[in-house]
Amino acid sequence: MTANKLTRYILLLLAAISFDRTEAAETFDSTHVINRFAVEAGVAGIPPTSPFFKGENSEGRRITLSSSLHLKYGFSFAPSTVNGRWLPGSYQGLGLGVNTFTPGNMLGVPVSLYVYQGAPFWRISSKISLGYEWQFGASFGWKKNNKETDPLNVVGSHTNAYINLGLRIDYRMRPELSLVAVADGSHFSNGNTSQPNSGVNTIGVRFGVVYTPGVAGRDSGFEPLPDFRRGISYDLLLYGAWRSRIFESGGEKSILPGKFGVAGISFAPMYDVCRLFRAGLSLDLQYDESSGLKKYQVDGSPDSSPLFYRPPFIKSVSAGLSARAEFVMPIFSVAVGFGRNMLGPSDSRQFYQTLNLKAFIVRDLFLNVGYRLHDFKSPSNLMLGFGYRFNSHH
Repeated sequence: MTANKLTRYILLLLAAISFDRTEAAETFDSTHVINRFAVEAGVAGIPPTSPFFKGENSEGRRITLSSSLHLKYGFSFAPSTVNGRWLPGSYQGLGLGVNTFTPGNMLGVPVSLYVYQGAPFWRISSKISLGYEWQFGASFGWKKNNKETDPLNVVGSHTNAYINLGLRIDYRMRPELSLVAVADGSHFSNGNTSQPNSGVNTIGVRFGVVYTPGVAGRDSGFEPLPDFRRGISYDLLLYGAWRSRIFESGGEKSILPGKFGVAGISFAPMYDVCRLFRAGLSLDLQYDESSGLKKYQVDGSPDSSPLFYRPPFIKSVSAGLSARAEFVMPIFSVAVGFGRNMLGPSDSRQFYQTLNLKAFIVRDLFLNVGYRLHDFKSPSNLMLGFGYRFNSHH
């Protein structure tokens, strides 16, 4: 499996924002939707997280700055609608971004395609609000690691995942036009599908303008917000992915050739605390083709280039329990988990952390893009799949 499959999955997720968890007709009713067009430009610093950024590269120069340009289309729900009253001022859409790096010819000029969502959480005045925005997608056109010319390059794939989180101030000059300033951080990496995988991080600011045509006349009718019913709902998630593996034996570390398959299932009873928040536990089962290999190393094979027998299926399965918290928004949900594997190969019995983005393509059926770490620092695998929510209260 290649990074192109990751790209196709993320593009499928991008298409999912055309649907809503309530009634799709509400999304496309012109009296209920407010269009948003935005242009933003930014500059960011690059933390020196590896020798490559400190000047140990083919040009012998420090890589310190990144600049970006973003074109974005989005929409928000009018205050008369259920979604407009559920999370007032929330918006979502598609974005296209271009990044350059100084010096730029060592990392390329990647182009990112992403979904985004944001909302104000503090209206400072009638014209000024403070809010958040996240972006998630894929970036294309990276110059990847070359063992001969740039062996310390931290980028392992031409295509990488893109994650951004920002704190933004909106100043509404007039009903249809706003100025924005954003303090944000970005992360680019391939989700441990290839090595190296330490990725590229940026911390910076963006400035832009948002145009919302016809906002004054898009609020006809009124839909009362239905009563919220607290209770337990259940998420069933099936996912799969592929990963690379670094094998350590005899004090030596080696990157195993090829890719290893990963598949998993999670069942999570979650208590719906309010419209915006759910919490609960999850039973997590995962098959990892690369786990538990040490017991199956071929006798006599060198530690620098080991060979293995294929372990029995059950010997590569781990089981764990995790605590989950989920922020619920129109169309999307973002969930985090902290757990521990209690059964499985010895190298899988560790603390693990998960981050999942759920996009509801129809009511209660969602696409999932997630990432799993262990010990808060070491990458494990992507979690690409489908899920269903039983007994939903939203």
